[in-house]
Amino acid sequence: MSTAEITTGAATPPPAPGGNRPGGGPFGKGTPLRRITVAAAYLAVVLLAWQLYVTLADVPSYLLPDPLSVGDALWRLASSGELWPHLGYTVRNIAVGLGAGIVIGSLLGWVIASFRTVRLILAPYVVILQAAPKIALAPLLVLWFGLGLGSQLALIVMLAFFPMMIAMMLGLGEVTDDQRALGRVLNLGPARFFRLVQLPTALPALFAGARIAVIDAMTGAFLAEYISAQQGLGFLMVQGRSTYDTPQLIAAVVLTVVVGLTGFALVSLVERRALPWRR
Repeated sequence: MSTAEITTGAATPPPAPGGNRPGGGPFGKGTPLRRITVAAAYLAVVLLAWQLYVTLADVPSYLLPDPLSVGDALWRLASSGELWPHLGYTVRNIAVGLGAGIVIGSLLGWVIASFRTVRLILAPYVVILQAAPKIALAPLLVLWFGLGLGSQLALIVMLAFFPMMIAMMLGLGEVTDDQRALGRVLNLGPARFFRLVQLPTALPALFAGARIAVIDAMTGAFLAEYISAQQGLGFLMVQGRSTYDTPQLIAAVVLTVVVGLTGFALVSLVERRALPWRR
């Protein structure tokens, strides 16, 4: 039995027939080609349903433009160069806020899970803070941190840290008494026990929390920009609404969804690399 099997308490499952991809073949379950095909099929269905609805229901373009009009708006923003600073601004804020939320949430989750006194003191306040509606907290953050980047990052971090905190607490709860006893027998200090036992055991839960956190970070970035920013995809939505440019408004919404899905896919990719037995 390997060292990894001892520390995690489980052996790595053998590879499925057909290589590392269950099902084998280019269209085997979970292969990149299959995922791309499925994603393209979903997108085609959504676009077709959208086009049929606006055509058959005769929806005015100022209420819901057709997909071609939204595509034209996207092309206009991209070709003029107006899109890229806004997209870069939003992506940067999501990356910074998500990174800070992951670090803060994971650290706080470890502290709460490891120390009962801290858990009794902090847990109720953290839950109350998370239960508060973020749309109501956003104006307060603007008052406290101003209209600049500070209030926007604060909202993103506030939304992203909670899933990571809960994920770390749940992941550490998966450590068994046998693993703790083994750590004492091997005389592992707290740092080595965390690195060799607790962290590998908690990784599946942490990646699940990260998938939620990246979507929450995207929501926080959009909400912050919608309220206070002069740049970003949220600002493009406000601009489209105020100028009655509905195609631009919908285009900014579509781009925001694409950014969130891209972040979700990146987290899933890292998870597949770090935990290959969970493919």
